[in-house]
Amino acid sequence: MSRLAVMAHFDVAGELRPHVRGQVEALAASVDTLLVCTTATLQDSARAWLSERSVLVERANYGYDFFSYKVGLDAAGDLTAYDEVVVCNDTYVFALDSYDPVFEEMATRPCDFWGLTGAERVAPHIQSFFVAFRPWVVASRAFTSFWEEMEPISKRRQVIRRYEVGLSRRLYEAGFTSDTYFVETPEDQRIARERMRWWAAHRSHFPRTRAEVREWRERANEPWNPARSLADRVLDDARLPYVKIDTLRYDPYNLDAKRLLELCERRFPQRFAGVREFLDETAQYYPLRDTERLLPTPLALEPLFPRVRYSDAR
Repeated sequence: MSRLAVMAHFDVAGELRPHVRGQVEALAASVDTLLVCTTATLQDSARAWLSERSVLVERANYGYDFFSYKVGLDAAGDLTAYDEVVVCNDTYVFALDSYDPVFEEMATRPCDFWGLTGAERVAPHIQSFFVAFRPWVVASRAFTSFWEEMEPISKRRQVIRRYEVGLSRRLYEAGFTSDTYFVETPEDQRIARERMRWWAAHRSHFPRTRAEVREWRERANEPWNPARSLADRVLDDARLPYVKIDTLRYDPYNLDAKRLLELCERRFPQRFAGVREFLDETAQYYPLRDTERLLPTPLALEPLFPRVRYSDAR
């Protein structure tokens, strides 16, 4: 089976961090053609290293990762020449040494497109940091028109709604089906819901009116993002085979990201090499976003919304 992977890359210093090099090597070992589309002003050493392992495309920094996907797909030429086309980015640390186990498992699944994980926030969709498409999807008008109509957007939330959620919606409307490599168990779902309740409690002020109580409950019952709420499942033999950099940077569900990183470094030393240094060196460029800020919960409510911790006893 022939595969093309288009990977979006950006680094504020134009470097190629160890975890990104690891992902490039894992992808290159599992696909026939790897195209890296970067919006960074690359250092010479990074450019030379990437050029030896991939087709390198450099472009101006606008339009977020989806526009890198578009530029990369356009540069790849005839997409129908491949049995599978993948788009992914460098916003996560891949815990496995190769993508082969993922591709082999998903080859047994009867779906039209798939990802590492899916989410239902905003609307059901495959999370866009890794999406794979079967050849009949790539050849469809729904797929080609999505990329032809794409315009660069400078606001992150708009990108998520219009392109991340919009891509899956466009394909679902065309009759295509999706699947995910990571499959949540009932226990995963129970823990994710508890963590959502904790998150909602610390995202709200003490509710004083019926409307505020209703809003609080609605927030607690929102669909979860498995990339955040179940990030520690990477420790379960990499059943969830990645950890998002933003989860380690912001720790929105209070999973104790410091401890999670320590355990990942211990369990997957080669894959997580340099991640700690990368977080420290780039912290000044990534201030806490409003959507990541948590509020102190009144002491009277703490028993209702305890801090949920994971165990490293696997």
